[in-house]
Amino acid sequence: MTATARLGLPLIATGQAQKELTHNAAIHGLDRLVHLCVASRALSEPPELPAPGALWIVGEGASGAWAGHTGALAHWEGAWTLAAAAEGMLCWIADEGIVAVFDGDAWNAALPVAGLRIGGAVMLTESPIAIDMPEGGSVIDIEARATLATLLTYLREQGLLTS
Repeated sequence: MTATARLGLPLIATGQAQKELTHNAAIHGLDRLVHLCVASRALSEPPELPAPGALWIVGEGASGAWAGHTGALAHWEGAWTLAAAAEGMLCWIADEGIVAVFDGDAWNAALPVAGLRIGGAVMLTESPIAIDMPEGGSVIDIEARATLATLLTYLREQGLLTS
């Protein structure tokens, strides 16, 4: 085995000369692929003057040095390094101000979150409910109390309030 299975980082072979080259390549790979932050996923051709260390998700219809690498991670460090994304990778996309997850085929901004766990308690697992606004008139106090009761019940069901 010459590389890691998930990120393709190079491994040092037994008796290998110049081990520092392989080690440094692996460190550069980690720098590129861990805690991803890309400038954009909209470009289909490499920018002319990228900053060292800059990273992009290659857009549709890739051309130039990125041709044939749509959806890949393009990293500039004096030359382009292209890496396939691994399923489950999370990435901050700076120009959109969003986090996306790679689902094995594409970068998806609709994160598949089924709930939130805080201190071991599962919260926010149900869809939001509609709560009618009090309308006024002679029964405003009754309507307001009913609305508050519904709201409190919902917050308890979501684990945001205790009984």
